[in-house]
Amino acid sequence: MDKKLKDCFGCLSKYRTPDGVAVRRYPPERDEDAYLLDFGSPYSIDAFQKILLSKTFRRLNYKTQVFTANVNAHVRTRSSHTYEVVSIATAIARILGLNENLCQAIALGHDIGHVPFGHTGEKFISKITGKNFRHEVFSAVIAQKIERKGGGLNLTHQVLEGILNHSRGAGSLWIGEKMSPEAAATMFADKIAYIWADINDIFVKTKFLNINDFPELGKLVNECGKDQRERVAFCIKNLCCESAEKGAVSFTSSTAAQIFSRMKELMYLNFYETLRDIASLEKVLGRVYKFLAETPIIKDADPAIVLSLMTDNDVLSLNSKNVINAEDFYGCSVTEILPYLKGKDIDFTDPDLDW
Repeated sequence: MDKKLKDCFGCLSKYRTPDGVAVRRYPPERDEDAYLLDFGSPYSIDAFQKILLSKTFRRLNYKTQVFTANVNAHVRTRSSHTYEVVSIATAIARILGLNENLCQAIALGHDIGHVPFGHTGEKFISKITGKNFRHEVFSAVIAQKIERKGGGLNLTHQVLEGILNHSRGAGSLWIGEKMSPEAAATMFADKIAYIWADINDIFVKTKFLNINDFPELGKLVNECGKDQRERVAFCIKNLCCESAEKGAVSFTSSTAAQIFSRMKELMYLNFYETLRDIASLEKVLGRVYKFLAETPIIKDADPAIVLSLMTDNDVLSLNSKNVINAEDFYGCSVTEILPYLKGKDIDFTDPDLDW
């Protein structure tokens, strides 16, 4: 066993978020999982009885991670990315002595608010509505206002807060004051998961580009290991060692953290705005949004919310029609949710966590 890593074992256990502080918005009599609430970890119930079994989680398998509508099943979707975050967050929590169940729940729920075509879809909805759409905020909205026929999942505040605070985009990997150590660990796990997965998908799975054409990135990648598994392990080990030294979850100051930060910067500079044909995807989204905004089918429901809940497949299928009609729309997954959106004022910019 790696001695340095072994010495980290349980080093942050005194900061572990205990199960006993978990709080839910609604009492057991308003919770469909009430029969389980007295058994096991409340965060485990959030993870495996609530989020994992939700409709929004099922839709993640048909939403873009980096590549849209790829025929190679080994190229990541939003759901396979999510499982990789769960794996990494669990490993970090286990080594540092944090609450594994809380990390797993945050990881499973962190991307449930993603829209068709990923960040391209987010930008489109922001543009068309004039309001800033953030998937991490919409994740909290879905969990509280849309799932289970509009009644919500009744997740613990600790899980919702971790979901809300996970995203950093191209920015630095800061840790907010309200973040539990488990939320911080899962935030880092998300970045480790998608940077290495995206590199793997871009250069290995799809061979979309040749890494030799990006010498600085290629050099940094090779410094972290010879393959995907070694590179992920490199980050987990170094994050845990840095966290042990600092007495808090951290992955910003070590040499390994600086290498990772530079790779993340290069990925945003070189790929995330260029891999997709953004103009074409926006045209597709625009055509479907126009149909939603004009059709009486979704009268009394916000077309932006309806579009946000659709999958890549829903949107691509509708766009493939010469004329989109009601029959085409009723084949989409979102129609099952539509009755619970009508007549509701759902604000996708408000996470509503002041309770």
